[in-house]
Amino acid sequence: MTKPRSRRGGGRPTIADVARKAGVGAITVSRALREPERVSEELRRQIQAAVDELGYVPDPNARALASARAEVFGVLVPSLTNNVFAEVVRGIYDSLSASPFRIQLGNTHYSGLEEERLLQLFGSQRPAALIVAGIDQTPASRKLLESAGCPVVQVMETGPDPVDMMVGFSHLDGGRAATEHLIEAGYRRIGFIGARMDPRSQRRLAGYRAAMEAAGLFDPRLVTTTPVLSSVSL
Repeated sequence: MTKPRSRRGGGRPTIADVARKAGVGAITVSRALREPERVSEELRRQIQAAVDELGYVPDPNARALASARAEVFGVLVPSLTNNVFAEVVRGIYDSLSASPFRIQLGNTHYSGLEEERLLQLFGSQRPAALIVAGIDQTPASRKLLESAGCPVVQVMETGPDPVDMMVGFSHLDGGRAATEHLIEAGYRRIGFIGARMDPRSQRRLAGYRAAMEAAGLFDPRLVTTTPVLSSVSL
């Protein structure tokens, strides 16, 4: 996780100082101070100890400014031609249809640099929340998400180090479980087809390979990966 920046000089402690002292992200500290019921008791005690030690006092002016956010959810996906991502976007639209919030949609085209550019743009508009596909953000994108000052949800996958919240499943475990199921059903020549540029596809491949190797069945000739973007038309 990218560490919060240190405060400059010897001025009043900042939320970044508290985050660093407590060993958590600035978003987590902000949530613990604003909505303590959403944070575990152990984490609250950890953050409160850092607050007490540093003598941190929230700035009411900064808090008022931070609360002035647009009624917009920023949504970033790597593809709009892949029906999987299109369905995710549709679900977000449907969920927000009766709310005052609107969606600002960005397509990264599986480009880390484009994701960084869009996150800079979205962040400058102070969105109410950010929803991003996947867990493979660049260090720069990760830092932008951690400093966004709003809820951040990484979707489509889970991992050990969320920026804030995650909704999804392990593609590595999914690839392994699907392959093991076929092996247990008696199949031996099990192929894999996936997109080379899609990190989720590559983790499914890793799970497939692990299961096949464990069963002594792995054959690289049964694996096909395409150099084009992941695209599924149903």
